Amino acid sequence: MIKRKQAISLGMALLLAASLPGTALAASPEFARTEEEWARLRDNTMEYDELAGLIHEYNTTVQNNQYAYKDYLGKDRQDIAQDYRDLADELYASMSGDDDMQSMISDLNLEIQARKMQQNADDNVDDGQIVLMGYQQAEDNLVVSAQSNMINYFKQQQDLELAKKNKELLETTYNVTVTQFNNGSATQIDVLNAKESLQKAEQAIRDTEASIVSLRQRLCVMLGWKYDAVPEIREIPSVDMSVIDSMDPVADKAAALENNYTLRINKRKYDNAQNADKKEDLRKTIESNEQTIGASLISSYQSVLSAKAAYLQAVNDTALEVRNMQNAETNMQLGTISPLQYQQQQFALLSKQTAEKTAELSLREAIETYNWSVNGLANAG
Repeated sequence: MIKRKQAISLGMALLLAASLPGTALAASPEFARTEEEWARLRDNTMEYDELAGLIHEYNTTVQNNQYAYKDYLGKDRQDIAQDYRDLADELYASMSGDDDMQSMISDLNLEIQARKMQQNADDNVDDGQIVLMGYQQAEDNLVVSAQSNMINYFKQQQDLELAKKNKELLETTYNVTVTQFNNGSATQIDVLNAKESLQKAEQAIRDTEASIVSLRQRLCVMLGWKYDAVPEIREIPSVDMSVIDSMDPVADKAAALENNYTLRINKRKYDNAQNADKKEDLRKTIESNEQTIGASLISSYQSVLSAKAAYLQAVNDTALEVRNMQNAETNMQLGTISPLQYQQQQFALLSKQTAEKTAELSLREAIETYNWSVNGLANAG
């Protein structure tokens, strides 16, 4: 009974998923999706547009919340207040009444807890709808986290490719420096510096590889695989730039206010509140929520525009570096530049290409943040 009542806290423990989606028990019944939809979710591939579905069906936290919600299904404010009172009665009934020191201390603690439960009952503004909205908000935030992790995963992949290319360049630089030292045109300090740079590059590769493994494991656990599973992680689709043109924070504000979980929860609490002071506090909170949501939406839109500008600049930078590479290829054929200089130009091009891909991923994330702001997750203060 005590364990059941503790669900009143509305919090659920985070557990680790232990199975891959292909074999794990889904949250929804079989008829909830088509055969094609289930097949996509149950294959051994992780795709960006499947993240929400995988979270909903196989994320352990979401499943636990869905199970816990059964205790709140159809409950109103008074039902939950009664749960608090029932728990208070149980605590009072657990008091021994003995007059030895240990029993008196135990009874005092039980009485304090019981009074707290009674106060919670008097102050309660929660009901089953609020619990449901809280769980839905938690699920959407998990999707946001999964999207961010996948975006960062591919950013790290770009960093790893560049780090490996940098190591190749520094190996060549080190060998050239050793040759110059043997010819008397470089010092031992030059050799040591070149060696240190190479070692740092090797460490950067190891660090990036470890980060990639960590992100992969995090995604696997969130989406229903075992932590050490190796599903294929598909590339994130390219950004549709036309989506940005359709954004309008002024027009979208109404939807952002209507969908915002925090605002909806606070409005529901306001309707449930019995105490005049509590109602006034909630009224002020709701006003603040509405102002903050509007400002948050505009801020998210500005972030999209900044990310778009950075991406377009990165595209231009890459185009310029492609021309420099073409010149380097011509000069290499003519013998007017050294192999090291040619390799340096290759690295410069890859750096710009990496920056462009990373900028596109950042733009993708900014767009997602704006969309989620409209769809219920704008910062409400």
